[in-house]
Amino acid sequence: MDDLGALIERVLSEKDWTLSTLARRSGLKTSTLHSWKSGDRATGSRGPSPELLRKLAEGAGVPVAEVFEAAGRRVPAAMNDEDERRFLHLLRSLDEADRRVIEATMQAMSERQRS
Repeated sequence: MDDLGALIERVLSEKDWTLSTLARRSGLKTSTLHSWKSGDRATGSRGPSPELLRKLAEGAGVPVAEVFEAAGRRVPAAMNDEDERRFLHLLRSLDEADRRVIEATMQAMSERQRS
């Protein structure tokens, strides 16, 4: 299994792309990809965010699960439209203080999954 740097190297090699090409196709900064490629994933204390990893997967034409695995992260579960609608409906029914509690709880859960 590739780590994130090896995965980026493999994509560049297989597609005969430069880092700039991958950056342009994924909507990421070349400097970000360079740091990931060189093994410096310090784009935050927990490594690359899920949003950036998804951008890399889309731009590289690689399955999201493969990119998340290479980054040492669990793949977030997909959410269908009905689940999203239901969660948003519930969230909107709460007052601002309760929404902040839910947000803090979700943030803590997200961080736990990153470790």
